[in-house]
Order: sequence, then structure tokens, then C-alpha cells
Amino acid sequence: MAYHLCIELSAAIVPPTGDEGENYIIHVQFHGSARDEYTVVYEKLERTLLTEYLKQRDGPDFHQKLMKLTFNITPEEDATSFCRSVLERGIFCRQRVYFFLGHSDDQLKKKSCILMSASHENIHALLAQFGDFLAERNLGKRARKIGMLFSTLNKRLSLAATEYKVQPDIKRGVFRSYTFTDGCGFMSPEFSSEVQRVFELDYQPSAIQVRYRGIEGMLALKEDLTEVKVQPRKRDPENEVVVTPDENMPDFVDVVDHSRPYVNGYLDTRMIMLLADAGVSTEHLEELQSGYHELLENMCKNTASDEYFLRLRGEVQFLKDIQESGVDGRNLGPRSRVVYAVCDPYGKLKHGECYFKPTIPDDDTDFTAAEKIVVVRSPCYHPGDVRVLKLTHEKPGYEKYANLRDCLVLSVTDPCPGAFECFEGDLGGNRFFVSWDTDLIPSGIETPCDYAPTIAAKIREKGHRSRHLNYREQMLRYFATFSDEIPKWIEGEYMKCATAAGPSSKECRQLSKMLYQAANFTEDTATLQKELEQLKLSSSSRGGGGYGANESSQPRSQGSSDLALESRLESSEKQRSPETAISRLRRSMRRSMRRSGRSRHHGDEIWKKIDRKLKIL
Repeated sequence: MAYHLCIELSAAIVPPTGDEGENYIIHVQFHGSARDEYTVVYEKLERTLLTEYLKQRDGPDFHQKLMKLTFNITPEEDATSFCRSVLERGIFCRQRVYFFLGHSDDQLKKKSCILMSASHENIHALLAQFGDFLAERNLGKRARKIGMLFSTLNKRLSLAATEYKVQPDIKRGVFRSYTFTDGCGFMSPEFSSEVQRVFELDYQPSAIQVRYRGIEGMLALKEDLTEVKVQPRKRDPENEVVVTPDENMPDFVDVVDHSRPYVNGYLDTRMIMLLADAGVSTEHLEELQSGYHELLENMCKNTASDEYFLRLRGEVQFLKDIQESGVDGRNLGPRSRVVYAVCDPYGKLKHGECYFKPTIPDDDTDFTAAEKIVVVRSPCYHPGDVRVLKLTHEKPGYEKYANLRDCLVLSVTDPCPGAFECFEGDLGGNRFFVSWDTDLIPSGIETPCDYAPTIAAKIREKGHRSRHLNYREQMLRYFATFSDEIPKWIEGEYMKCATAAGPSSKECRQLSKMLYQAANFTEDTATLQKELEQLKLSSSSRGGGGYGANESSQPRSQGSSDLALESRLESSEKQRSPETAISRLRRSMRRSMRRSGRSRHHGDEIWKKIDRKLKIL
């Protein structure tokens, strides 16, 4: 066993004096792999489910057992190697030895993690108090489940042991087992009203995202739930449905988020391509884009456009999203929403059906007449990620659903979960784009993509299980080797391929599956790199250079080299005959880019004008 890495604290480094209840932990920031290439500071410890538990169990000095590490090292290969070495060795500091504990999703992206002064066995036992995380075989999903313990608390509501009852997840399948509820449970009208009070809302939320002990998921409003306040579902498969009776567990629910009215949806470039490819009128897509750009430009000129935009959006805050993402490639859908999905609380929805009822200002006759909706999850890449569902809001017998507003209620009787068919989404907090615009609903849909692991991946996972690979070591390696570079490279290649050949092309279908594998770590990184290189080589060997003969697989930042990209796309389209609907749409989008070139990016003049205008509303 290698020696622990020793971290020396300078005498000048002292914890700051904070308010009562505030705690500070050592934060070691590595800037290189040399012996002294690090700095040490004290950082305020955010309150999380894990810290609340440790405080209750170990007393007010619990934070002395914790330490934070951040690896700010380049190149990436050096960072991965050094990070893994440090975590495997452990840290010696203040007469204590610290070992890898875990990280939140945000910390993972910043290459930061939390260590604890405890043995590997004790750390394993600690995390086991919150759930059997080892039962989740997908490393990415397992990391996200553990990550909830390290995520900052939001709004807390007290919940006594007698006020909840855990139910099992609904699972079934013939050739493949599916989980239809994904930890999605129910809440009583009383509990929903408490959420409304705590968040100071002027409406009763129909769906909320919560964390409670070892459970994380959605809760949907169920009008006839009276015996308890909350009825969550246990997401750990193949285990008894119990919540640990540990008396040190926090007796509150952490409400992460809630359903909202008026959250209109935007069609991004991928959605536009997929819808056009599925037969949606390109003229209608062009009209949406032109109308959206015109609306934004008019907001700088007259109050009527301001009021109309805010009426569509419901609140001003969402303008920040557009500022950061730019205008090009984003179409505001007036007849659309972005909502959470939940499972059917009454079990009446049949195959291919859903219940959806958005809050609409003034006259809602336009939605009342709707019979179908198109559902897409962002991101989406495969033609089969676009789904069409039948509405039941006007059908007799569904009166119980009337208070379920601004969320998408999905059936639990389908052969495959509806959320799963949208790039393998789930009901654990995923949002979905929903539109009742009849001109956006494709007349036909494709079979969903099969994102199941490859045979090689299954064999590799089976081998790991047969060797009883320590799951703590798995999570350590996951953190050390985590990188978003491979997904970025694959997405960059996908966008070039989709632009040149359409999202239904064989290459795009292959890339969409690779994107899922890369994002969820269901395939080895080296295998994906090799497959990507082979795909690029195959494309380059074709006549005309393929879709990326002279391109790096690195993704381009938005707005860079627009003219060069435009030239390549036009050249590619000239080689294809006859002209397709999607090629016409792409050309129209490029014309719109030229027209709105000055209003694309954060900080440009149009946004400065909009900001000034909004400040006086």
C-alpha cells in the first residue's frame, strides 16, 4: 500500500469566524502534480442531507472529519492520473487520514469531492444508511443517487415517521425489466398546500421534486390520499421497501423544486431537425422562428410586445436562459410547455395516453380542443426520441385528474415507460417539452431507440460482479476518470452529420446511441473513442469527403466560423438531390442567422435594450 499524501497546514491558515451554526472545512486545491503545487483554504460547509445526519450523529464538531479536494490540473490525462493516485492513497492532515466519500453533480463537473476521516468500511456503512446504492448497476445513475446526499438543501418541510408510507416501484417486462415509476410517488392535498405556503406560491403545485432520507424523486398530487401526507416510492431494486429507522436521520423533506405554470418551451436546433425530419412543415418552423425573432426585436420598440412576451412566459426571469444560449436555433413555442413528468396516481391511463392540462391565461379553448401532444426530452438525438401521446383531459371518467396542472401524467400500463422512450428519460426529475400545436405534431413516429448496453458491456459488467469489485473503488474511479470531453466530441460529430445528412441517417442513429452510452458510462471510453474514429474514417472515405472530411471532432462554440460552416453546408446540400425539406429548413435557419447576427450572443445590443426595457416595466 502506498503512503498517504501529506498535506501541511500553515499556521496562518485559521478557520474564519462565522455566524452561529456555520461550519468550515479544509479545501485543498491542487494546481499541479508536484509535491507543493496546492493551496489550502477554509470553505463554508453547505448544509446537506449528509451533513445534517453527521451533525446529529457525531455532534457539533462533525465537520472536523470532512475535507474537500479540487483538482485544477491540465492536461486532462495528468489530472486523471494524479486524482486517482491521491484518492487511492488517501490524505494525511491534522493527525487524521481522510478517504474518498463522494460528491454532488455540481462538484463532479468542477472535479471536486469530499473526503472523510473514516475507514473504507465505515464510509460504506455510512452511505448504506441512505440506501443500497450498489443495486444500481449504471455507474452514472449510481453517482447521481449518491450525489443527492452532497447537494445543498433547499426548502425543508417537517415529516414525522407516521406521516409517510413507502410504496414499491412498479416494475415489469418480458425481455427487459422496466421501472415505470422511477421513485415517483404521491402527496396529499395537505402536503401540497404546505409546499405552497413555504414557497409563497399563488397556486397549489401538482408535482414536486424531493429528497428524503435515502429517497429522491417526484411526488404528484393525489386528491384521495388522506391516511398519510406523503407516499414516496423506493427506487432501490430487488430490496424490501423500508426506510432506515436510524434515529439520527433528518426528520424533514428537502423540496428541491416544484411544478410551475407558464413555462413555455423552446425548440432547439436538434428538436427542429428531428421534427422536420419526421414530416413537420418546415414553413411552420420557419414562421415560429421569424415570429420569435420579430417579437424580441419589437420588445425594444413597444410595450405591447413586452406585455405579450411576459404573458407567454409568466415571469421575466426566463429571459436569462435566452441571454446565455443565444437566439439562433431557438424557437419559442406559444402552444408549449416544459414540465415535469409523473406517474399516473389513479391507474386509469391506457397505452399511448397521458393527462396534461397547462395553466393558460384567459381563454383556453385552444387547448381544450387538442387531442394529441408531441413530447420531446432535451437533449434528444434519435428520431425515435420524438413521441406523440393522446390527451384525456376532456374524456369522461378523468375528473380526479383535474387538479393535476402543469405536469405530464404518464401511464404505467404501457409496454415500455413513456419517459424512457425519450432518450431514456425517467420520472426522477426529468423535464419534457410538450406541445399541443397541431402543426408541430408529426403524423407518424419511429420506434424508440434501443439504448440497452452492448453485449461486450454486459460481459464486462458481469465480470466485475463475479470478481466482487469493491463498489467504493468503482465510484472512486468514476470520479477520477470522469470527463465530458467524449460526449462533447460525439455531439459535435452528430451535429455535423445531422446538418449534412439529416438525423435519420445511419451515422446519426449510431452517434445518438453513442451519446447515451458516453453520458451514462454504459460503454468503455476507449471503445467509444475507437468507434468514433472509425465512423469519421468511414465518412471521410466517401465521395465528397463525407460530412466531416476536414473537420476536427471537437465541438465548435456557438457563433464561431459561421461563414465557413455555412459554405460547407451549402456545398454538401448541392451534392444531394433532390432538395429535401430539412435542407430547405437549414438554409432558412442560416438566412435567419445572418439577419439576427447582431442579436445572437449574450451582451449584444438587442439584449442590452431588452434589459433596459424590462427594468422600467
